[in-house]
Amino acid sequence: MSQLEKVHVLVVDDSVTTRNSIARHLGDAYFILHASDGAEAWELVQSNASISLVFADLHMPVMNGMVLLKQIRDADDERISHLPVIMITGHEDSDAAKRASYSMGATDFISKPFSALDIISRAGSYTKLNQKISALAKTVSHDTLTGLYNRHGFQELGEKASAGAARYAYDLSVLTIQITEVEQILRKHGKKVAGQIISAVAKVLKKSLRKEEILAHLGSGRFAVLLPMTKAFRAHIVAMRFQKSVLNTAFKTGEVVIRTKLAAGLNSTENYIGKVDFNDLLEQAEVAVQASLSRPALSIVRHDEMLPKERSLASPEEVTTPGTTPAAVTGDNANAAVTPAPAAARQKIDAATFNRYMTAIFKGNFDHVPSAQLGNMVEPLEAFLLYANEQLAMKEA
Repeated sequence: MSQLEKVHVLVVDDSVTTRNSIARHLGDAYFILHASDGAEAWELVQSNASISLVFADLHMPVMNGMVLLKQIRDADDERISHLPVIMITGHEDSDAAKRASYSMGATDFISKPFSALDIISRAGSYTKLNQKISALAKTVSHDTLTGLYNRHGFQELGEKASAGAARYAYDLSVLTIQITEVEQILRKHGKKVAGQIISAVAKVLKKSLRKEEILAHLGSGRFAVLLPMTKAFRAHIVAMRFQKSVLNTAFKTGEVVIRTKLAAGLNSTENYIGKVDFNDLLEQAEVAVQASLSRPALSIVRHDEMLPKERSLASPEEVTTPGTTPAAVTGDNANAAVTPAPAAARQKIDAATFNRYMTAIFKGNFDHVPSAQLGNMVEPLEAFLLYANEQLAMKEA
Protein backbone atom coordinates (compact mmCIF):
# COMPACT_ATOMS: atom_id res chain seq x y z
CA MET A 1 0.00 0.00 0.00
CA SER A 2 1.42 3.41 -1.00
CA GLN A 3 1.72 6.39 1.32
CA LEU A 4 -1.20 8.13 -0.42
CA GLU A 5 -3.46 5.11 0.07
CA LYS A 6 -2.78 4.83 3.80
CA VAL A 7 -4.86 6.63 6.42
CA HIS A 8 -2.90 9.65 7.71
CA VAL A 9 -2.69 9.99 11.50
CA LEU A 10 -1.03 12.95 13.24
CA VAL A 11 0.66 12.22 16.58
CA VAL A 12 1.49 15.31 18.67
CA ASP A 13 3.69 14.90 21.74
CA ASP A 14 6.94 16.47 22.92
CA SER A 15 8.12 12.97 23.86
CA VAL A 16 9.77 11.14 20.96
CA THR A 17 9.28 7.89 22.89
CA THR A 18 5.50 8.38 23.06
CA ARG A 19 5.25 9.30 19.38
CA ASN A 20 7.29 6.28 18.32
CA SER A 21 5.27 4.01 20.61
CA ILE A 22 1.97 5.06 19.00
CA ALA A 23 3.49 4.72 15.52
CA ARG A 24 4.73 1.22 16.36
CA HIS A 25 1.32 0.12 17.68
CA LEU A 26 -0.45 1.40 14.55
CA GLY A 27 2.02 -0.38 12.28
CA ASP A 28 2.10 -0.21 8.49
CA ALA A 29 -1.65 0.23 8.03
CA TYR A 30 -1.32 3.97 8.75
CA PHE A 31 0.94 6.79 7.61
CA ILE A 32 2.11 8.60 10.75
CA LEU A 33 2.95 12.30 10.86
CA HIS A 34 4.90 13.55 13.88
CA ALA A 35 4.75 16.93 15.64
CA SER A 36 6.56 17.88 18.85
CA ASP A 37 4.17 20.68 19.88
CA GLY A 38 0.78 22.17 19.08
CA ALA A 39 2.11 24.95 16.86
CA GLU A 40 3.88 22.48 14.57
CA ALA A 41 0.75 20.30 14.55
CA TRP A 42 -1.50 23.24 13.63
CA GLU A 43 0.66 23.95 10.57
CA LEU A 44 0.36 20.31 9.48
CA VAL A 45 -3.41 20.21 10.04
CA GLN A 46 -3.89 23.28 7.84
CA SER A 47 -1.58 22.14 5.04
CA ASN A 48 -2.34 18.39 4.90
CA ALA A 49 -5.92 17.58 3.89
CA SER A 50 -5.22 13.83 4.21
CA ILE A 51 -5.04 13.84 8.02
CA SER A 52 -7.95 11.78 9.38
CA LEU A 53 -7.13 11.60 13.10
CA VAL A 54 -5.08 13.49 15.70
CA PHE A 55 -3.53 12.13 18.90
CA ALA A 56 -2.45 15.10 21.06
CA ASP A 57 -0.74 15.26 24.44
CA LEU A 58 -2.37 17.58 26.97
CA HIS A 59 0.94 19.12 28.12
CA MET A 60 3.47 20.39 25.57
CA PRO A 61 5.75 23.42 25.15
CA VAL A 62 5.04 26.30 22.71
CA MET A 63 1.36 25.31 22.27
CA ASN A 64 -0.27 22.72 24.52
CA GLY A 65 -2.94 20.20 23.57
CA MET A 66 -5.83 22.31 24.89
CA VAL A 67 -4.90 25.30 22.72
CA LEU A 68 -4.41 23.06 19.68
CA LEU A 69 -7.82 21.46 20.29
CA LYS A 70 -9.46 24.90 20.53
CA GLN A 71 -7.87 26.05 17.25
CA ILE A 72 -9.03 22.89 15.50
CA ARG A 73 -12.60 23.22 16.78
CA ASP A 74 -12.69 26.98 16.03
CA ALA A 75 -11.51 26.54 12.42
CA ASP A 76 -14.08 27.66 9.85
CA ASP A 77 -12.87 24.92 7.50
CA GLU A 78 -15.17 22.00 8.33
CA ARG A 79 -12.52 19.49 7.25
CA ILE A 80 -10.40 20.74 10.17
CA SER A 81 -13.10 21.51 12.74
CA HIS A 82 -14.60 18.00 12.41
CA LEU A 83 -11.30 16.15 12.83
CA PRO A 84 -11.41 13.54 15.61
CA VAL A 85 -8.92 14.54 18.32
CA ILE A 86 -7.89 12.01 20.98
CA MET A 87 -6.20 13.62 23.98
CA ILE A 88 -3.28 11.83 25.64
CA THR A 89 -3.37 12.26 29.42
CA GLY A 90 -1.12 11.21 32.29
CA HIS A 91 -1.57 10.29 35.95
CA GLU A 92 -0.91 13.90 36.95
CA ASP A 93 -3.85 15.24 34.91
CA SER A 94 -6.87 16.06 37.04
CA ASP A 95 -10.45 15.13 36.22
CA ALA A 96 -11.15 18.87 35.90
CA ALA A 97 -8.57 19.17 33.09
CA LYS A 98 -10.10 16.19 31.31
CA ARG A 99 -13.60 17.62 31.66
CA ALA A 100 -12.40 20.97 30.32
CA SER A 101 -10.86 19.39 27.22
CA TYR A 102 -13.97 17.25 26.72
CA SER A 103 -16.22 20.33 26.88
CA MET A 104 -13.90 21.98 24.35
CA GLY A 105 -14.54 19.16 21.89
CA ALA A 106 -12.09 16.32 22.61
CA THR A 107 -13.33 13.18 20.85
CA ASP A 108 -11.82 10.71 23.33
CA PHE A 109 -8.98 10.17 25.82
CA ILE A 110 -6.21 7.65 26.36
CA SER A 111 -4.08 7.58 29.48
CA LYS A 112 -0.39 6.80 29.79
CA PRO A 113 0.73 4.07 29.92
CA PHE A 114 -1.53 2.90 27.09
CA SER A 115 -1.77 -0.49 25.42
CA ALA A 116 -1.65 -1.42 21.75
CA LEU A 117 -5.38 -2.20 21.94
CA ASP A 118 -6.12 1.33 23.25
CA ILE A 119 -4.41 2.86 20.21
CA ILE A 120 -5.55 0.43 17.50
CA SER A 121 -9.23 0.34 18.53
CA ARG A 122 -9.57 4.12 18.69
CA ALA A 123 -7.64 4.71 15.48
CA GLY A 124 -9.78 2.19 13.60
CA SER A 125 -13.10 3.53 14.88
CA TYR A 126 -12.47 7.24 14.49
CA THR A 127 -10.68 7.19 11.13
CA LYS A 128 -13.55 5.18 9.61
CA LEU A 129 -16.05 7.66 11.02
CA ASN A 130 -14.07 10.63 9.69
CA GLN A 131 -13.78 9.03 6.24
CA LYS A 132 -17.56 8.60 6.10
CA ILE A 133 -18.07 12.25 7.07
CA SER A 134 -15.51 13.35 4.45
CA ALA A 135 -17.17 11.23 1.77
CA LEU A 136 -20.53 12.81 2.61
CA ALA A 137 -18.99 16.32 2.49
CA LYS A 138 -17.69 15.63 -1.01
CA THR A 139 -21.24 15.27 -2.27
CA VAL A 140 -21.81 18.92 -1.33
CA SER A 141 -20.30 21.49 -3.69
CA HIS A 142 -20.96 24.72 -1.76
CA ASP A 143 -19.44 26.23 1.38
CA THR A 144 -21.98 26.71 4.18
CA LEU A 145 -20.29 29.86 5.56
CA THR A 146 -20.11 31.93 2.37
CA GLY A 147 -22.47 30.22 -0.06
CA LEU A 148 -19.61 30.02 -2.58
CA TYR A 149 -18.23 26.86 -4.15
CA ASN A 150 -16.17 24.83 -1.67
CA ARG A 151 -12.86 23.12 -2.47
CA HIS A 152 -14.55 20.01 -3.86
CA GLY A 153 -16.91 22.01 -6.09
CA PHE A 154 -14.07 24.25 -7.27
CA GLN A 155 -11.88 21.27 -8.16
CA GLU A 156 -14.68 19.68 -10.17
CA LEU A 157 -15.21 22.88 -12.17
CA GLY A 158 -11.45 23.36 -12.51
CA GLU A 159 -10.91 19.89 -13.94
CA LYS A 160 -13.57 20.55 -16.59
CA ALA A 161 -12.08 23.96 -17.40
CA SER A 162 -8.59 22.46 -17.60
CA ALA A 163 -9.79 19.79 -20.04
CA GLY A 164 -11.43 22.50 -22.16
CA ALA A 165 -8.26 24.62 -22.10
CA ALA A 166 -6.20 21.65 -23.31
CA ARG A 167 -8.66 20.71 -26.05
CA TYR A 168 -9.19 24.21 -27.45
CA ALA A 169 -5.69 25.56 -26.68
CA TYR A 170 -6.60 28.53 -24.50
CA ASP A 171 -4.96 29.75 -21.28
CA LEU A 172 -6.39 29.06 -17.83
CA SER A 173 -5.25 30.80 -14.66
CA VAL A 174 -5.98 30.10 -10.99
CA LEU A 175 -5.79 32.88 -8.44
CA THR A 176 -5.64 32.14 -4.70
CA ILE A 177 -6.40 34.87 -2.17
CA GLN A 178 -5.84 34.79 1.60
CA ILE A 179 -7.20 37.18 4.23
CA THR A 180 -3.91 38.14 5.87
CA GLU A 181 -5.24 38.81 9.38
CA VAL A 182 -7.66 35.88 9.68
CA GLU A 183 -5.64 34.11 12.41
CA GLN A 184 -5.32 37.31 14.46
CA ILE A 185 -9.06 38.02 14.11
CA LEU A 186 -9.86 34.47 15.24
CA ARG A 187 -7.61 34.72 18.30
CA LYS A 188 -8.70 38.23 19.30
CA HIS A 189 -12.41 38.19 18.49
CA GLY A 190 -13.35 34.50 18.29
CA LYS A 191 -14.80 32.17 15.69
CA LYS A 192 -18.10 34.02 15.26
CA VAL A 193 -16.51 37.36 14.32
CA ALA A 194 -13.89 35.65 12.13
CA GLY A 195 -16.69 33.86 10.28
CA GLN A 196 -18.57 37.14 9.80
CA ILE A 197 -15.46 38.81 8.37
CA ILE A 198 -14.82 35.91 5.98
CA SER A 199 -18.45 36.03 4.86
CA ALA A 200 -18.29 39.82 4.38
CA VAL A 201 -15.05 39.58 2.37
CA ALA A 202 -16.71 36.91 0.21
CA LYS A 203 -19.54 39.33 -0.61
CA VAL A 204 -17.06 42.07 -1.59
CA LEU A 205 -15.12 39.66 -3.82
CA LYS A 206 -18.34 38.40 -5.39
CA LYS A 207 -19.32 41.97 -6.33
CA SER A 208 -15.93 42.38 -8.03
CA LEU A 209 -16.35 39.21 -10.10
CA ARG A 210 -16.80 39.27 -13.83
CA LYS A 211 -19.25 36.96 -15.54
CA GLU A 212 -16.68 34.37 -16.64
CA GLU A 213 -14.81 34.24 -13.29
CA ILE A 214 -15.64 31.54 -10.70
CA LEU A 215 -15.07 32.21 -6.99
CA ALA A 216 -14.72 29.61 -4.22
CA HIS A 217 -13.94 29.58 -0.51
CA LEU A 218 -11.37 26.86 0.18
CA GLY A 219 -11.57 27.34 3.96
CA SER A 220 -9.94 29.42 6.73
CA GLY A 221 -10.29 32.70 4.84
CA ARG A 222 -8.65 31.38 1.68
CA PHE A 223 -10.42 31.97 -1.63
CA ALA A 224 -9.72 30.76 -5.16
CA VAL A 225 -10.74 32.23 -8.50
CA LEU A 226 -10.92 30.29 -11.75
CA LEU A 227 -10.04 32.48 -14.73
CA PRO A 228 -10.74 30.86 -18.11
CA MET A 229 -9.03 32.29 -21.21
CA THR A 230 -6.79 34.40 -18.98
CA LYS A 231 -3.01 34.71 -19.05
CA ALA A 232 -0.95 35.25 -15.89
CA PHE A 233 -0.57 38.96 -16.67
CA ARG A 234 -4.34 39.46 -16.75
CA ALA A 235 -4.76 37.30 -13.63
CA HIS A 236 -2.32 39.62 -11.85
CA ILE A 237 -4.54 42.58 -12.71
CA VAL A 238 -7.61 40.68 -11.43
CA ALA A 239 -5.75 40.06 -8.14
CA MET A 240 -5.05 43.78 -7.79
CA ARG A 241 -8.73 44.51 -8.44
CA PHE A 242 -9.75 42.17 -5.59
CA GLN A 243 -7.07 43.56 -3.26
CA LYS A 244 -8.22 47.12 -3.85
CA SER A 245 -11.90 46.30 -3.30
CA VAL A 246 -11.17 44.73 0.11
CA LEU A 247 -8.62 47.40 1.09
CA ASN A 248 -11.25 50.11 0.56
CA THR A 249 -13.85 48.36 2.74
CA ALA A 250 -14.31 48.61 6.51
CA PHE A 251 -15.99 45.48 7.88
CA LYS A 252 -18.30 46.04 10.85
CA THR A 253 -19.55 43.23 13.08
CA GLY A 254 -21.47 44.55 16.07
CA GLU A 255 -19.27 47.22 17.64
CA VAL A 256 -16.09 45.87 16.04
CA VAL A 257 -14.77 47.56 12.88
CA ILE A 258 -12.02 45.64 11.11
CA ARG A 259 -9.93 46.45 8.06
CA THR A 260 -8.00 43.70 6.37
CA LYS A 261 -5.81 43.01 3.35
CA LEU A 262 -5.45 40.17 0.87
CA ALA A 263 -2.34 38.22 -0.06
CA ALA A 264 -2.47 36.65 -3.51
CA GLY A 265 -0.78 33.89 -5.47
CA LEU A 266 -1.44 32.74 -9.00
CA ASN A 267 -0.58 30.01 -11.46
CA SER A 268 -1.36 29.63 -15.15
CA THR A 269 -1.37 26.91 -17.78
CA GLU A 270 1.02 29.08 -19.80
CA ASN A 271 3.70 27.92 -17.32
CA TYR A 272 3.22 24.33 -18.52
CA ILE A 273 3.85 22.45 -21.72
CA GLY A 274 1.54 19.53 -22.43
CA LYS A 275 -1.45 18.29 -20.47
CA VAL A 276 -2.00 20.13 -17.17
CA ASP A 277 -3.24 18.47 -13.98
CA PHE A 278 -5.67 20.96 -12.40
CA ASN A 279 -4.86 19.73 -8.88
CA ASP A 280 -1.23 20.69 -9.48
CA LEU A 281 -2.28 24.05 -10.94
CA LEU A 282 -4.27 24.82 -7.78
CA GLU A 283 -1.68 23.38 -5.41
CA GLN A 284 1.09 25.56 -6.84
CA ALA A 285 -1.17 28.62 -6.70
CA GLU A 286 -1.60 27.89 -2.98
CA VAL A 287 2.18 27.57 -2.59
CA ALA A 288 2.43 31.01 -4.20
CA VAL A 289 -0.11 32.61 -1.83
CA GLN A 290 1.78 31.16 1.15
CA ALA A 291 4.92 32.85 -0.18
CA SER A 292 2.94 36.08 -0.58
CA LEU A 293 2.00 36.02 3.13
CA SER A 294 5.67 36.34 4.08
CA ARG A 295 6.20 39.37 1.82
CA PRO A 296 5.14 43.03 2.18
CA ALA A 297 1.44 43.88 2.25
CA LEU A 298 -0.49 43.54 -1.02
CA SER A 299 2.13 41.28 -2.59
CA ILE A 300 1.10 39.06 -5.49
CA VAL A 301 3.30 36.04 -6.16
CA ARG A 302 3.28 34.26 -9.51
CA HIS A 303 4.24 30.60 -9.33
CA ASP A 304 6.65 30.89 -12.27
CA GLU A 305 8.61 33.54 -10.32
CA MET A 306 9.37 30.92 -7.65
CA LEU A 307 10.93 28.43 -10.08
CA PRO A 308 14.70 28.24 -10.64
CA LYS A 309 15.50 30.04 -13.89
CA GLU A 310 16.84 26.91 -15.55
CA ARG A 311 13.87 24.74 -14.57
CA SER A 312 11.02 23.97 -16.96
CA LEU A 313 7.70 22.47 -15.91
CA ALA A 314 7.84 20.29 -19.01
CA SER A 315 9.95 17.21 -19.44
CA PRO A 316 12.58 17.46 -22.23
CA GLU A 317 10.66 15.22 -24.60
CA GLU A 318 7.57 17.44 -24.30
CA VAL A 319 9.22 20.68 -25.41
CA THR A 320 8.24 21.99 -28.82
CA THR A 321 10.94 23.87 -30.70
CA PRO A 322 10.25 27.63 -30.64
CA GLY A 323 8.64 28.78 -33.85
CA THR A 324 7.12 25.39 -34.71
CA THR A 325 3.43 24.59 -34.64
CA PRO A 326 2.13 21.61 -32.65
CA ALA A 327 0.29 18.84 -34.47
CA ALA A 328 -3.46 19.26 -34.85
CA VAL A 329 -5.51 18.06 -31.90
CA THR A 330 -7.90 15.43 -33.14
CA GLY A 331 -9.47 12.20 -31.96
CA ASP A 332 -7.31 9.94 -29.81
CA ASN A 333 -4.30 12.26 -29.72
CA ALA A 334 -6.26 15.14 -28.12
CA ASN A 335 -4.98 14.43 -24.61
CA ALA A 336 -1.42 13.93 -25.82
CA ALA A 337 -1.19 17.23 -27.69
CA VAL A 338 1.65 19.54 -26.75
CA THR A 339 1.49 23.32 -26.79
CA PRO A 340 4.65 25.41 -26.49
CA ALA A 341 4.82 27.84 -23.59
CA PRO A 342 4.49 31.39 -24.99
CA ALA A 343 7.66 32.51 -23.22
CA ALA A 344 9.66 29.84 -25.02
CA ALA A 345 9.43 31.76 -28.31
CA ARG A 346 10.82 34.95 -26.80
CA GLN A 347 14.42 35.92 -26.21
CA LYS A 348 15.46 37.80 -23.10
CA ILE A 349 16.14 41.49 -23.61
CA ASP A 350 18.54 43.30 -21.27
CA ALA A 351 17.48 46.41 -19.34
CA ALA A 352 19.74 48.82 -21.24
CA THR A 353 18.40 47.69 -24.63
CA PHE A 354 14.82 47.82 -23.36
CA ASN A 355 15.31 51.40 -22.09
CA ARG A 356 16.90 52.46 -25.38
CA TYR A 357 14.04 51.04 -27.44
CA MET A 358 11.38 52.55 -25.14
CA THR A 359 13.01 55.98 -25.41
CA ALA A 360 13.02 55.67 -29.19
CA ILE A 361 9.32 54.70 -29.21
CA PHE A 362 8.33 57.62 -26.97
CA LYS A 363 10.23 60.00 -29.27
CA GLY A 364 8.53 58.51 -32.31
CA ASN A 365 11.78 57.09 -33.73
CA PHE A 366 10.28 53.72 -34.66
CA ASP A 367 13.00 53.07 -37.24
CA HIS A 368 15.43 52.64 -34.32
CA VAL A 369 13.52 49.61 -33.04
CA PRO A 370 13.93 46.38 -35.06
CA SER A 371 10.48 44.89 -35.67
CA ALA A 372 11.80 41.48 -34.59
CA GLN A 373 12.49 42.90 -31.11
CA LEU A 374 8.98 44.23 -30.44
CA GLY A 375 7.73 40.82 -29.30
CA ASN A 376 10.68 40.53 -26.91
CA MET A 377 9.65 43.77 -25.20
CA VAL A 378 6.22 42.52 -24.12
CA GLU A 379 7.36 40.62 -21.02
CA PRO A 380 9.60 43.34 -19.48
CA LEU A 381 6.94 45.97 -20.25
CA GLU A 382 4.28 43.89 -18.47
CA ALA A 383 6.64 43.42 -15.52
CA PHE A 384 7.25 47.18 -15.33
CA LEU A 385 3.52 47.98 -15.38
CA LEU A 386 2.80 45.39 -12.69
CA TYR A 387 5.60 46.75 -10.51
CA ALA A 388 4.28 50.30 -10.90
CA ASN A 389 0.74 49.21 -10.01
CA GLU A 390 1.93 47.32 -6.92
CA GLN A 391 3.97 50.30 -5.72
CA LEU A 392 0.97 52.62 -6.11
CA ALA A 393 -1.30 50.15 -4.29
CA MET A 394 1.14 49.85 -1.37
CA LYS A 395 1.47 53.64 -1.21
CA GLU A 396 -2.33 54.01 -1.03
CA ALA A 397 -2.46 51.33 1.70
